[in-house]
Amino acid sequence: MRKGISTTGFGLAVVLAVVSAYGCSTLQEDVSLSPDETALPAYGLVPPQQAYDIIGALYDDPTFVLLDLRTDPEVSAGHISRATNLDFYSTTFASRLSALDRNAKYLIYCRTGNRTGQAYNTMMSLGLESVYELDGGITDWIAQGLPVCVGELSPEHACIAPAR
Repeated sequence: MRKGISTTGFGLAVVLAVVSAYGCSTLQEDVSLSPDETALPAYGLVPPQQAYDIIGALYDDPTFVLLDLRTDPEVSAGHISRATNLDFYSTTFASRLSALDRNAKYLIYCRTGNRTGQAYNTMMSLGLESVYELDGGITDWIAQGLPVCVGELSPEHACIAPAR
């Protein structure tokens, strides 16, 4: 039996060192957003801060829809301002999803990303191609210290920023 580090062991050590140094997430270019739509990132999975920037950039766009895919109790406990609820577990979810405007821009979120991952794939198969998916759901949004509203969805949101 040889003593020392095998080639495979050395390769694994290098991979672990790189992952430790750079983290497990993919590296993304820092994008400064403005109301100019050309500054928006590609549709798909976006981290919380980038989702926050997208919401800011598309805030006044009448074709932008922020969809919260959680249940009513989850929404009341804390949601993103100006969200519309489309309960993933509702018996009408599939029909309501298929009735969405194909020309609109969507940002979807749930608690941790499981429901949005499934909904995103369905939305793509239905021809809704302008969809952002909040990576990590509202759980990661809150962990980043981004603002949430408490109570029912309404124009009178009580938005707060969670304490860090």
